[in-house]
Amino acid sequence: MAKRHFYLGIENLNLNAAQRQTLVDALKALGPTSDPQPARLCHWRTRLDGDAAIFEALFNENNLTVTKFKQRLGAIFSVDPGTIDHATQGTQFGPVVIFSRNGTDYLRFLMFGGVGASWMESGDACRAYLAANQAEWEPEDV
Repeated sequence: MAKRHFYLGIENLNLNAAQRQTLVDALKALGPTSDPQPARLCHWRTRLDGDAAIFEALFNENNLTVTKFKQRLGAIFSVDPGTIDHATQGTQFGPVVIFSRNGTDYLRFLMFGGVGASWMESGDACRAYLAANQAEWEPEDV
């Protein structure tokens, strides 16, 4: 089991409110249940509109491959993982995977800093993303 401390982001593209909450609740359960370093426990930040979140934890990387994530999505939403498609693209903040089904994009997943990035590299990519998208993540009075 390969564990690595990093940041990941999700963005809802077409999930309804109940589906979005089900997914967020499932992602909140990732990471260790206890750790002497609190930063390694799963915690998150939600975008102002509620349709995106960033998670930080000591994740089991083996559970966050595209195949495993499709299996997790299939189990969460009671669909055959084989019917879930994906497309990947690189960004300046890390790789993005867009998950779709029946031609509709439902979810965007971003691994900040990329596969194998250190905690610092992942955090730097996440902070750069937040700075570039400040209006969507920060209240105006901050």
